[in-house]
Order: sequence, then C-alpha cells, then structure tokens
Amino acid sequence: MMRSLSYPIFVLSIIAAALMLISCGSSDDFSAVDGVMDLRDFNFDDPISLDGEWRFIWNDSISDEESNQENYIEIEVPDSWNGYDYNGQKLPGHGSGSYYLTILLPESNFSYALGFPTAGTAYNLFVNEKVIGGIGLSSNDPALARPAYQPRNYELGFHSSQIRLRVDVSNHHHRLGGLWESISFGTSDDIAGSRENRIAMELFLVGAILIMGIYHLGVFSLSTHGKAALYFGIFCLIIAMRTLTTGEIFLHQLWPSLPWHFQVKFEYLTFYLGIPIFFLFIRLQFPDEINKWVAQTVLAISSIFVLIVLFTGVEVFSLSLLFFQPFSLLAMLYVIYGLGLAFLRGEEGSALVLMGFLAIAVTFLNDILYVSNVIQTGHFISLGLLIFILAQAFLISVRFSKAYDTIDTQRIKLERTNVAYHSEIEVRKSAEREVLNHKDHLEELVKERTTELEIANDRLKELSRVDGLTGIANRRRLDEEMDREWKRMLRDKRPLSVVMSDIDHFKLYNDTYGHQQGDDCLVRVATAIQDSVNRPGDLAARYGGEEFCIILPETDVKGAIQIAELIRKCVRDLNIKHESSPVAPMVTLSLGVATLVPDLAGQPGLLLQAADRALYQAKGNGRDRVERNMDESPSSE
Repeated sequence: MMRSLSYPIFVLSIIAAALMLISCGSSDDFSAVDGVMDLRDFNFDDPISLDGEWRFIWNDSISDEESNQENYIEIEVPDSWNGYDYNGQKLPGHGSGSYYLTILLPESNFSYALGFPTAGTAYNLFVNEKVIGGIGLSSNDPALARPAYQPRNYELGFHSSQIRLRVDVSNHHHRLGGLWESISFGTSDDIAGSRENRIAMELFLVGAILIMGIYHLGVFSLSTHGKAALYFGIFCLIIAMRTLTTGEIFLHQLWPSLPWHFQVKFEYLTFYLGIPIFFLFIRLQFPDEINKWVAQTVLAISSIFVLIVLFTGVEVFSLSLLFFQPFSLLAMLYVIYGLGLAFLRGEEGSALVLMGFLAIAVTFLNDILYVSNVIQTGHFISLGLLIFILAQAFLISVRFSKAYDTIDTQRIKLERTNVAYHSEIEVRKSAEREVLNHKDHLEELVKERTTELEIANDRLKELSRVDGLTGIANRRRLDEEMDREWKRMLRDKRPLSVVMSDIDHFKLYNDTYGHQQGDDCLVRVATAIQDSVNRPGDLAARYGGEEFCIILPETDVKGAIQIAELIRKCVRDLNIKHESSPVAPMVTLSLGVATLVPDLAGQPGLLLQAADRALYQAKGNGRDRVERNMDESPSSE
C-alpha cells in the first residue's frame, strides 16, 4: 500500500516545492531608482515593498541631502551596507549612515503607513525631515548606541504629492549593518491588515508546532522505547521558540525587558540546536541509511557552534553563521540522500518522511537566502515543519491501520484454535459420559476411552508443536529438536548443521498482494522446504514470520550448503509472482548456513546465531543466495 502511495506523494512534494520557489521569486514592477520611487501609477490595492536604489550618506549628521550631493552613493535596499564602495572606502559592518528615498505619489489623497521590520541594529525614521519614530538608540558614538529588534507600523497621514523618507541607522554590535529587510508602504488599512495576517499565521504556526512538541514529549513519557518521540518533541519546541524570535518577534512582546543580545542568542541557538536534534531523529527512523558516525560528527560540530554563541558576543558569534549555513546544508543534503536510499529500498514510511523533509529543506534554504539578503520572502521554516508534522501524522494513521489489520488476522486465527480446543474438550466429556453410562463394562470402556484420550492428547501435543498456518514444525518443536540433536551430536562427536532462511522482501509482498495471499505464499514456501528435507533426522520448522529454520544432524557444511541450494531453487521454481521485489519477479529465499561439532563449552543458541549472521550476510550480498558463516571453527569442516 505504501509503495502505491509513493509516486503521487513524491509528485505532490515536487509541485509544492516548485510553487514555493515561484512565489519566492516573484517581485514588484515598481522599484526605487537613484533615491526616487515613482508610485504615481500605482493603484495601492496592496502594500508595496520600497526595494531598490536608495541614496546613502555614511556618518551623515546633516539632514539636508541636497547640500551633500557629492557625498551620497546609491545603495540597494534591502541589503547590508557591508562592502559597499564609499568614496574609495569599503564600508565596514560597524558605523552609521543615513538612507534617503523620495516617494512620488498619485493625486489621490490617501492616508499612508509604513510597515518597518528590523534593521541593523538601531534606527530613527524621518518623514519630510520630521522624526516620527525609531527602534533602539541610533548614534555615531558606540558608547551611546543601543541595538534593538522590533517590527513596527508607522502612520504617515494624508499625502497627495510626495513623501521624503530618511532613516538614520547605526550598528556597533552586529556583523551586518543597514536596512536588511524590505520596508512595506501602502494605505493605513492595507499595512495594518498585512501585519494582522502575518501575526495570525505566525501564532497559528507557533501553536500547532508547540502542541505537537508537547504531544510527542507525552508519548515519550509513556513509552520505554520513545527516543524518536523525545527528539522530535524537542525539535518542535525549538522551532516554536525560533518562530518567536523571527518575523514579528513575539518573544519581545512576551519578555519586553529581555536584552537585545540575549534575544539574538535565542535566535541563533534555535538554529544551531535544531539541526543536530532533527538529524538524530531521522537517524532513529532509518538507522541503516543514516550513518552513526556522520550523526555524531554533526552533533559534535553543532555543539562547537552552540558554545560559540553561549560564550561570545553578537559581533563574534554572528560571524559563525557564515560557516554554519554551508555545514547545515551539507547535513540536510546527506539526510535527503539517506531518505532517498530508504525510499528506493522500499522502507516503510520513507516516502512520506521524504516528502515532509523536502518541505523542510526548501523552507530552510529559503530562510538561509532570506537571512543572507539574497531573496526577500520571510521566514518559512515553521511552515515547512508543519508540513512535515502533517506527513508524520498521516504515516502514523497508516501504521495504526495496518496494526488493526494484523490484530484482526490474529483474532481470527485464535478463534479457529479455540474452536479446535473446544472440539477436543467435547470429545473428552463425551468419553466420560459413556464411562458413567456403562458401569458393567467399566474396565473395558476405561481402557478403550483411555486409549482414545491418549490419542486425543497426542493430537493436542502434536498441534502444540505444529505451526497453525503452514503445517510444519513450529518454534517450540524446533527448540526441542535442536536441544536433543545438540546433545546427541555432542555424544557422538558428529557435525550439526543449521540453515536459516528468509523470504526476500516479504513485507513488500504483503503490501502489494494483501495478507491473505501472503499467508498462501508462506504455506507454499513451507511445503517446498519440507519436501526438500527428506532424511528421517532432518527437521524443517517455521522460525517466525517469514523465517524458516532447518536442522541437519550428521551433516557437514558442504552437505548443508547443497541442501540449502536445493531449497533455494525449489522455492524459486514455485514461480510465485512478486512484482514489487527488487531482487527478482518471483518470490526468492536468502539462506544462511552454519555448522559446528558440539562441545561442552557451547550451546545450541550459538549455532542458531551463527546461521542468522550468515543469513544477514546473504541479504547484504544481494539476496536470493546461500551464504555460510565464516566464523566457524575448523572442526566444522
């Protein structure tokens, strides 16, 4: 069932990623040129971003830009001023400057407003040379400057000709300075409505992610094997906290007295801690595809970055982002590789996890490009995580459905067994009644009925040692015969061989054809194995699930390999169709052979373990093959 869902889910994920990239690449037709933005033909149906070329004067203290024509340069907004050439000087991150923009307006007399995000790292806003607000304390003097982050809307009032904006920005605490986010301009109602929509979306994301985090931590508290739930719960809480430190920065609303540098530390720590926690969560889901040492390396490197944030100032640890971003991209690419490998191997749930992770990867890449001022979209990692959570929820529902099917199948088998036991009980009761009704022939009847009871008991005993589905010996019979043959071969100093076999990709067979055909397949394979083992002392048994075990007393390793190859060929010749198997178009077996001459220091379980290791070696070497355990002692030859 999961394989049938994989292709449409994968296609939908690609479409979603493409739509997200298209939306990220959209832009307005209006932009500022040489400090002027002409909006006389703009209809003001929606807010517009004041992006483009603003005029910029470094360390300006004169409000009249016309008296400093020779001093200004054109600078892109949004962007930091770092590295711009100003009169032959490469601008550093620390310092101060003034941005100028003249907005030409239509004759309509609208009430306008500005949607002002964060700036690096303090600013004062002037409209027509009149200060109307600011965040932090902007100053040329580092000792007086105070950084702060707080998005804010500014009402500009009614204008019908033009508006002259001036933004004095200072930065003495961060590696980047300037107007690094887009400033929105529009009517008062549109600007207010736009911010309300952002607030509603961010609060929804925080609430949804926080609830999922608490839910998974609750699952962990009730489970003895819930490490994956623990990691995912912690990751959800980290992303919820990160959402509070970006966009509308609700953390400032919840904790107004929180110092600016602690606020920035929270933002960086949620990034640096989220990557390793999520990496460990994915590794627990797919341990065969995500290497243990790679996971430990990611954890170690991330820990170094976390320590840098904890024990250095903003101007230092903000530089670490230049190194952590490519590192995190490599980690995510490796996770995509691992999930892709799991998808190709047909691992259960890999398609849904891959789809959800692609959403996280796309939004994560968007956030990196947004923070680096390459694109102007916004923070979307919380949305990507929400998509991933929904994919996980769907996967859980699918697993629950399959679990219910398995329980129902087991219930039917138990009911059949109970019917058989009740029938035997009725036979016994009938025998007892006949004894009471024939007292004159009590001794003869007792003898007769005792014989019948012995037969019935033998039948019950045999039933308890026979697998109810396949009709061959079950695990209990296998353990009894293994112990008996081990002791016999120990006494006779003769070799004892064991063959462990497993139907290749039987889960895929069940998913493709259903459990009823899966049971039929098990019966046919068991019959083929039983027919291939024909010596009186040999025993073929169902070991569990789709695994079978064959005990071969007085058989050396060469003879055991010949029998194993015969079994493999007989099962393959059944030609049971298995279209979803990556090994062959029919049902195949992988077999592992182990041989030992028992000694007093050994136990039967050692031989079973050796055969099991050989079986896993056969699986690792491509399946549909026989492998012998190479750890056997020379005496096994």
